[in-house]
Amino acid sequence: MIALHELNPHKYKTTADIDYNLAILLKRLNIIRKEYGKPMTITSGLRSDAHQKKLIAQGLSNAKRSNHMTGCACDVKDLDGELKDWILGRIPLLEQVGLWCEDFDYTPTWVHFQIVPPKSGKRFFIP
Repeated sequence: MIALHELNPHKYKTTADIDYNLAILLKRLNIIRKEYGKPMTITSGLRSDAHQKKLIAQGLSNAKRSNHMTGCACDVKDLDGELKDWILGRIPLLEQVGLWCEDFDYTPTWVHFQIVPPKSGKRFFIP
């Protein structure tokens, strides 16, 4: 199972809202993890404003208000695409659990999960 500290490895200061969001994200991720049946490594969880600005400056993000900053999103390592393939065969599970993913064409070595629907409302969205 995924542990809460994996979603905030830098121990960024949180608020009650962020803690609430992280708890929801953790619960939903662990449902996916249990069904997937394999370890899942979080590569990016909660981000501070400074962390997000650094990613933008490095060209690694273009989101000024990323869902990572509110505890609503995380990225999971998927170097070989195995997790992506598994997810594509279980879209109803994503819908049931309440998770959305960035379009896999934009996440070559990871899967971005979030607990809030994107503006498009699509289960797989363009970031």
